[in-house]
Amino acid sequence: MAATDTTTAVTTRAQAARTAGKRIGHFYIDETCIGCGACDHACPGKVDAIYEVPDDFLGRFAIVLESCIDCGLCVPLCPVACIHDAREQNLAAGDGGYTRIRELQAWAAGRRAADSPA
Repeated sequence: MAATDTTTAVTTRAQAARTAGKRIGHFYIDETCIGCGACDHACPGKVDAIYEVPDDFLGRFAIVLESCIDCGLCVPLCPVACIHDAREQNLAAGDGGYTRIRELQAWAAGRRAADSPA
């Protein structure tokens, strides 16, 4: 799947969630993640919004925006401070212009799609 197709898919999912009245989380994990898994363990069990990016050499993690409840439990546990709130960094503008988050999610979704059987 091309990066453009993946970005479109992530954008479409986010737009569908907004249209359906569902809120979208604001936390994201950047590329400095070292794959320690502290965030995954901190995420409340029934939420399970954090997943390991398949086939990533460093074993990095990503957050599913539609599942994140913005509890922030993962943030203080990250040893490299790679989990950010898009609202504090002015990445969540207007009607959900999560440009940086969408880039990272497209990258993670591309890895997940490549890992799944055809």
